[in-house]
Amino acid sequence: MPPAPPTAVNPAEVQVGAPNGPGIYVAPPGTAPPDATADEWATPWRILGYLSEDGPTVGQSTDSTDITPWQSVSPIRSVITARGVTLQFVMWQLNEVTLAMYFDADVPAVAADGSIDMDIRTDTPQHLYAVGIDSADADRVFRLVFGRASLSSAGDMQLTRGAAVPLDVTLSALDDAGKLANIKLGPREDNGNGRRRAAAEAAA
Repeated sequence: MPPAPPTAVNPAEVQVGAPNGPGIYVAPPGTAPPDATADEWATPWRILGYLSEDGPTVGQSTDSTDITPWQSVSPIRSVITARGVTLQFVMWQLNEVTLAMYFDADVPAVAADGSIDMDIRTDTPQHLYAVGIDSADADRVFRLVFGRASLSSAGDMQLTRGAAVPLDVTLSALDDAGKLANIKLGPREDNGNGRRRAAAEAAA
């Protein structure tokens, strides 16, 4: 028997964009996301850190070509010729991973005293990442993962008295065998035992 159609008005399907624990993760390109929304973000996924209060922004764009016949001044079809999905956010923590992402540089080694010495070079290839956004509202999780992404834009780093130094980046999803991104919408809790398994609690 086919499932019943969704109701036209359902407040349970309205979700706020609060983070699920840390809410943003990065890993080497091609790293698979957790199997279910109740599962932890396991190694090699790592927490990317604090973001600005605006949070992440997902963007989508398409290019299309209209097909107009000789007999008409109006198109009879519009064909999508390009599709792009982006993820923009502003990082607030300065460390070897966030600085390398902002400058599209190799991740530098961290000295024993915690210091970083990083060159911004012109002779290194573009860097690829897997990146995941995890948002939760009550007991429902919305999760978006780019399996392969690269830096496509970076905003100004403004050093302002009384404000966090911003690392504004935009990552563009890259084709991965026909897939640009993976979206999961599901429960925040493990249905087997009811325990919350958010990555923030696991990391804490």
